[in-house]
Amino acid sequence: MTSKIQKFKKSLDKKTREKLKSRLIELKANPLKGNDIKRLQGYNCPTYRLRLGKIRIIFTINNNNLEIIDIDYRGNIY
Repeated sequence: MTSKIQKFKKSLDKKTREKLKSRLIELKANPLKGNDIKRLQGYNCPTYRLRLGKIRIIFTINNNNLEIIDIDYRGNIY
């Protein structure tokens, strides 16, 4: 993960950080399962977003490898 993502995770309160951590583990196990995942338009490769309250996680799947592009609040990420 990039330093921006790590900095964002550190800025969260403990409860939200734990939710984010558990959701990332679920995402890694099954990347496209869930109602809060949608494919984004305007990217060259298939890119998806996961909604976790006000937080958005932008990710891609390349050769069955999950790559997290960005994590931030909704107003800052789009």
